[in-house]
Amino acid sequence: MPLPRLAVAVSSLLLMPACAPRWHTDGIIDSRAVARALGDPADMGSAPFDPKKIPDFKAPEKLRPCCAFGVDLRPEVGPVPVPLVELENVRGPEEIGPHGYDKGDMTREKNGLVYTCRGGFIDIAHVRDNADRTMYMSLQIARNLPSGVTIDFVEEGTQRRVIVAAVPPETLERHGRWKVATTLALWANQHLGNWHEVVTWYGFESIKGTPERMSAFSPEDIYSNTFGALLGAGIVLDREMRSRDEYDVAMQAWMREGLRRLAVVPKPQARAAMKAVDGLWWDSQQRVPNMKLVTRRFVSVAVPVKPWIVSQAVEDPAMKEMCKGQPGPLALELPEKLGETPISEIVRVEFKFDKWEPEKFPLPAKQGNVATQDDFEAILKDVREAGAKELGPDFTEMKRGK
Repeated sequence: MPLPRLAVAVSSLLLMPACAPRWHTDGIIDSRAVARALGDPADMGSAPFDPKKIPDFKAPEKLRPCCAFGVDLRPEVGPVPVPLVELENVRGPEEIGPHGYDKGDMTREKNGLVYTCRGGFIDIAHVRDNADRTMYMSLQIARNLPSGVTIDFVEEGTQRRVIVAAVPPETLERHGRWKVATTLALWANQHLGNWHEVVTWYGFESIKGTPERMSAFSPEDIYSNTFGALLGAGIVLDREMRSRDEYDVAMQAWMREGLRRLAVVPKPQARAAMKAVDGLWWDSQQRVPNMKLVTRRFVSVAVPVKPWIVSQAVEDPAMKEMCKGQPGPLALELPEKLGETPISEIVRVEFKFDKWEPEKFPLPAKQGNVATQDDFEAILKDVREAGAKELGPDFTEMKRGK
């Protein structure tokens, strides 16, 4: 067993309370994976599947608060600046705290923005939220396959629902329960993550009276969402989620290794990277929560998801030197098909308007109206048109306009 995996396993056992629920390993192990490891081609039949042996996590409900884009940010209450207060939200990797499933504990988790040479800025709160949600959906789907399942989440602007249709038994046999489950969960999660950007752009406030539009489609958000979702799916495929404690320890280890692979930099260099794009991606003369604080926005749902890299956006020798010798940017792939079948034919993501009705929206948004993943193209077209008027015609571009 490789040392990192051994460390995770040992840490998990040490941290697991004696009274914590435990699950047997049989029933969630892929027998074909064991056969491959042993080099055994004999068909011994699959171990009988028992859905009760899949851990039953509660659906994640909390939204981790974080993080306005910029450094040394200053707040204002209404039109009044708040003197002598700065919001420090750029961190080094060593400052990031332990993971807690659906926790949102700012003191313990110590979320913030880090900078990586291959993935640009990463919002750790977004990483954690999307990993938790992807892991949860994967387990719900796996438990019910090949039958379909409907997964409801707490309201965030709208009521959110993921509807998974039945999967043909031959598809399940060809790809395996866990690969099917994580593939469908990744696709659904990306649409849920994108919807968060949509509702905050159109004025939804998680905390009443605290505008979030300045952070909608922030340069790091969608890449951070994708990074976290892929980590969550990987943990499921590696079966490191038999209990909440095991998942928390695994997530911390996977996130640390993921950031290392993205070539995360120390805090002083991360601050320098943020200051290098001051006046381009954000404006230090603006205060939180002014809409014009973040001047460039990542308004795209295209895959693969490509990061915004500081050294590609500005001519700064220090930025190029900081990441000298590192591999190039890492674009993150997401599944669009399950085998030959488009996932959109299997999964439907619904957003039903209820208590919140935006003043301006490109689609009917009265109580009872439902938007789906099919509406993103029209919505993003409206976002780009409105953003161009408020922030300038180049507001979706990483680099300066010619």
